[in-house]
Amino acid sequence: MTVRDERFERVLGVGAPLVAAAFDALPDAIGIVWPVKDGESGPLDFEVGYTNPSADRMMGVPLSTEIGARLREVMPGVVEMGLFERLLRVAQSGQAESAEIVLDTMWRGTIHVRGVWVHTVLPFGPGLLSVAFDVTEERRREKELRDFAAVAAHDLREPLISISLLAGLLGRDGALSVKQREVVGLLSDGALRARGLVDSILDYATAGEASAERTAVDCAEVVDDVLRSMASQIESASGRVEVGDLPTLVASRIGLSRVFQNLIANAIKFRDCDAPLVRISASHGDAGWAFAVSDNGVGLPESAGIFEMFTRASDKEGSGIGLATCRRIVEDHGGRIWAQPAAGGGSTFMFTVPSAPA
Repeated sequence: MTVRDERFERVLGVGAPLVAAAFDALPDAIGIVWPVKDGESGPLDFEVGYTNPSADRMMGVPLSTEIGARLREVMPGVVEMGLFERLLRVAQSGQAESAEIVLDTMWRGTIHVRGVWVHTVLPFGPGLLSVAFDVTEERRREKELRDFAAVAAHDLREPLISISLLAGLLGRDGALSVKQREVVGLLSDGALRARGLVDSILDYATAGEASAERTAVDCAEVVDDVLRSMASQIESASGRVEVGDLPTLVASRIGLSRVFQNLIANAIKFRDCDAPLVRISASHGDAGWAFAVSDNGVGLPESAGIFEMFTRASDKEGSGIGLATCRRIVEDHGGRIWAQPAAGGGSTFMFTVPSAPA
């Protein structure tokens, strides 16, 4: 087969047709871009190289006829969306990058390119290899489900509040028998648990909105505010929280507050026989800032998937939504979250936030 990209063939030699044939059969979009300069001191740009048929379909552009086209000329929106900067970083650092990106731009001013992609860029000889798969439909369905959950949770809150108030009024009725008081107590407890579940679902459904606004956030102030709001809960458990040096970074203050509140609350709730001790720290690395929330509690469950919706870590009361909410907020920031056993017992929950906005 003919590849029609001389630079691609030079990198791979006689194996170029075989590699191109394998790429052509893949459902993921694959393409090569080559860095070029306008003169010795001119601005760096990228030229379109080999692309597979899946890339043509995803873009809606006949890319196989665009070999040699300059990216900033044919699709200037790549600069505004930050994709061009990512290409530059990989070209200069030689380190691969992967992220979920949203496209809504034009190709040559005539073809509308839009969608949500999971996009990876990695070095390919003197060029860059771009790999992407389309998650537009999945994200649309997820949004519909979150919107439905938000509406349903919002509409359920009022009747549950009314039930709690009515149960409280009935409980103060001195004419009730012992059995009737037990029934009223069960009704009140059930309404309270249901309200907690509804509030957790609402938190999860609105987590993306809460994480949308990014500003310079002093994480030490965020944790201090969380600890003040949880003071009675920590005190009743005879708990102690030690906080190390925390950075100021560009993030969602509300989002980070929710993450810290969920992780600290879990550390207090899932305590062992000892008084809870929670340690919060942060360190800076290549991926940005890494935060750790460690405890001396019961440790991690044997089952995996603790960051999935409705997965509960133990038989203690809870909705099983808090860690899923944490994951959504962290991933919306371009980071990741995971858990591991802590030295000496307990567990450590780690999450990253990139130094630059995702």
